[in-house]
Amino acid sequence: RNSWKKARQILDSKSQFGILLTMTTMQPNYAVDSLVRHALCRLLTKQYKTCHAIHSWKGGNGELHNITLEKPISAAYKAQQDYKFVITMPNHFQDGYIAEKTLSPYIANAVAITSIPNVGNYVNALGMVTCDVPEDELKKVQRYYRGNFDWMPFNTTPAMWENSNDNPVKPIHYDPYAVDGKGDEPVLEFATSQWEAALQPCIKEIIRLDQNDDAYIQKLMQPYLLNEGKHSLFDGTYVAISMLQWFIWAKSPLVSGLENKITSLEGMQEQTPGWGVP
Repeated sequence: RNSWKKARQILDSKSQFGILLTMTTMQPNYAVDSLVRHALCRLLTKQYKTCHAIHSWKGGNGELHNITLEKPISAAYKAQQDYKFVITMPNHFQDGYIAEKTLSPYIANAVAITSIPNVGNYVNALGMVTCDVPEDELKKVQRYYRGNFDWMPFNTTPAMWENSNDNPVKPIHYDPYAVDGKGDEPVLEFATSQWEAALQPCIKEIIRLDQNDDAYIQKLMQPYLLNEGKHSLFDGTYVAISMLQWFIWAKSPLVSGLENKITSLEGMQEQTPGWGVP
């Protein structure tokens, strides 16, 4: 936990506003949720200050902004340490889906911006900014996606797709890895326009923290772990309970007669999407 004096020193050392660090916009296995982080970065740039989006679209040829990117991914914090805010939204908004993205900003002494539902059940949410994007908002973009980078035309509506038997509306392929300089830029523009209103509360909170040093320092003073990491995914509890739950699912004789006791254990019960499905 940072002291007030240490947090003040960290804030004084910051020279940049916000950063989004991704290697691509979409993968075939990504949900459209993954586009929210790009929409937020674009809206911050449009409405307030420049948010640097590193390697996030146009075939991976995005600007580097004089930032050195190191491998492996555990070195991401080195590219983030000059920034006050780091957008760390995951590829899928799943309750308990704690990816490495949420940890890097703490190592970089920055404030993480996330969208993980109930993130405060797993780590200390008081040190973060949480953007709440309801399922109905996500569906505004999701209904256009047909998978494998194929999208229904953005100048059409679902009603038009259903009533086009004579002249069917066909999806358009937007490849984020295209080398024509466009990539999936139309997808990003569409997603940004659809989620602009829903992201306003989050944007206002980021602006408030950026303009209020005391409020920002309070964020920096918050520790990452809850209860000093006890009974969490950081002390082995999550791994142990998860293994026992899987033994129950598999009807293993190792846990025969212990099902009720295992179910009653306190601690992290679940972290990843698809719980209970091998």
